[in-house]
Amino acid sequence: NILEIGAGYTTPFLLDALVNNSRVYDDGNLEPSYFDNYIYDPKLVVIDDMSLGELSEMPGMKEIVSSKYTHFIGGTFEGKAQRLRDKYKAFDFVWFDCGGVKELETFLYEYWDICSDYVFFHYTYTQGRPNELHAAILKNITGNPTVFDIIEPHKNRQGSVTMVKKET
Repeated sequence: NILEIGAGYTTPFLLDALVNNSRVYDDGNLEPSYFDNYIYDPKLVVIDDMSLGELSEMPGMKEIVSSKYTHFIGGTFEGKAQRLRDKYKAFDFVWFDCGGVKELETFLYEYWDICSDYVFFHYTYTQGRPNELHAAILKNITGNPTVFDIIEPHKNRQGSVTMVKKET
């Protein structure tokens, strides 16, 4: 399961990954016992407050919002973690791309425990240097995760992704 907070450019790619994975997840390389009692029902859970406009009216997004793989939740993400935990248990891959430091800290406080593997944060560097979002990530993550940054110093805005691999 994938959780995306803040829909946008990445949303179609995340959905494509789920659809393609459902086509090839058993490529003959998996141990047959892996499939004992296994149900493959992936979801892309998208939470978006539509601050940039009605999501389904943006080019290409109507099909994404209505896909059988997508569960769209309108509004802000705050206060929804327990409901998502009850329904999905945990998320293997999380893309967080909204707000500032306050929102990021709220996300880490409310959602960190339901992020099981990879958490990606967008726009954590400004002009090739860590910004306040990057500092907030390092200050607020718990455990012993691995942090890896991809930096695009040639970009003025949104020139980075910080990946956090939670310890298993």
